[in-house]
Amino acid sequence: MKKTKLFSLKSKEGFSSVFDKGNFYKANNIGLRFYAGNDKDYFVGYTVSKKNFNRAVDRNLMKRRIKAGVNTEKNSFFDNCLPGNYLFIYLGKEISSSAILFTNIQLVIKKLIQDT
Repeated sequence: MKKTKLFSLKSKEGFSSVFDKGNFYKANNIGLRFYAGNDKDYFVGYTVSKKNFNRAVDRNLMKRRIKAGVNTEKNSFFDNCLPGNYLFIYLGKEISSSAILFTNIQLVIKKLIQDT
């Protein structure tokens, strides 16, 4: 296992590179945008649409659940994925349970691993 850290994807350049040049993978209600830049680090962002969840409390709940799901898959993520910018997008319109999100995150990471 590699000893690395997940950094937050916060910069405007990081987001624009993910959306402009990145690949998109989808599993049920989780989408993943990925762009392998020249970085040697893993930058990860989480987003939930304001259109689907008007209340910030609900958006933050879903972001926390997605972040927890990604952290549980951190070992397989580091071992099999390239360094770069990753953006996990919640595409559902209702609040999902953590168990459902964890399985969807596993599926979308497996699709990413198979493609890269």
